[in-house]
Amino acid sequence: MSDSRWPDGLRQWRHPRAFRIAPPSIPEKWADALWASLQDGPASAEQPAPEPPAVAQSEGAAAAGTLRPSAVAELATGLWRLRRRLDATAAAAGAGAGAGPAGGRSGDTRRLQRQLDSLWSTLGAAGVEVQDHDRIPYDSGLDLQVLEFQRTTGLTGETVLETLRPTVYLHGQRVQTGEVVVGTPVEEPSSGPEER
Repeated sequence: MSDSRWPDGLRQWRHPRAFRIAPPSIPEKWADALWASLQDGPASAEQPAPEPPAVAQSEGAAAAGTLRPSAVAELATGLWRLRRRLDATAAAAGAGAGAGPAGGRSGDTRRLQRQLDSLWSTLGAAGVEVQDHDRIPYDSGLDLQVLEFQRTTGLTGETVLETLRPTVYLHGQRVQTGEVVVGTPVEEPSSGPEER
């Protein structure tokens, strides 16, 4: 296995200790087989590789065509945030519509929106569902992670004020739990017979 010019490990002694590389930690049997195949030359390269077991091959093919659920959740969350930002930009541009388009940005925004809609429909076709929870009544039985309860005037019941991360489902199974901020109604002091 070793190079005939240098005994095992002697080549590393030419370098300072900090730069020496440890010998590889592969089994000797593998290393000898690799060395033998390198010395045989291209004749052994023409031989077909042994066929892996069918079960491992089908699992590998399935794994090669899919993403991990955490990657799907991260991708869906990023697209969801981009969609919210574009919607907010469009709403702000609509409020200042009297000023006219600024430097042709409305065309760019429309193109960007079309691309985002295309990606969004691709996610939907792949079995990914993204749930936004803004302005829905909150119930403690909902499977959401509440990061904060805020007292808010004008509410009649507990309501989700803001979704920080959406709930993401892949083929009907949850891969990410939504994170929300819940608004609670402010209790006004009652002036009644209790006060004297």
